[in-house]
Amino acid sequence: MKLLERPPKKIALNITPLIDVLFILIIFFTVSSTFLEQPGIELSLPDAESGQAHTAQKVMIFVDKDDNVYLNDDQVPMDSLAMRTVNLIREQTEKSVILRADEAVNHGTVIHIMDILRKNSIYKIVISTEKPPLKR
Repeated sequence: MKLLERPPKKIALNITPLIDVLFILIIFFTVSSTFLEQPGIELSLPDAESGQAHTAQKVMIFVDKDDNVYLNDDQVPMDSLAMRTVNLIREQTEKSVILRADEAVNHGTVIHIMDILRKNSIYKIVISTEKPPLKR
């Protein structure tokens, strides 16, 4: 009795679905990435080598060298900073504030703002710095 010999099947790896998934992931991350928009307040931030990049937040407090306080793009007096910040932070899922103070600002002003935020149950305060220029 003679058995029929079947030719061995060639194994082929189809990578088309893998490429499709890869392109979908690239499109997803490109569309979902946020771009940091810098407002027109001129600040000279202090340098810090250990600084880390941070995602864009909806609540940013700026203090310029003349001790003017801005909440996002609006200048606010110090006495209404707490109320307006609490109103803005209610809309956030991550309850955090970015504090960007010019390096010429008095240290006491920054501590006073941090104290105002903490008294209103805002404990996640990110201090913004810049990386120092590379030395050659």
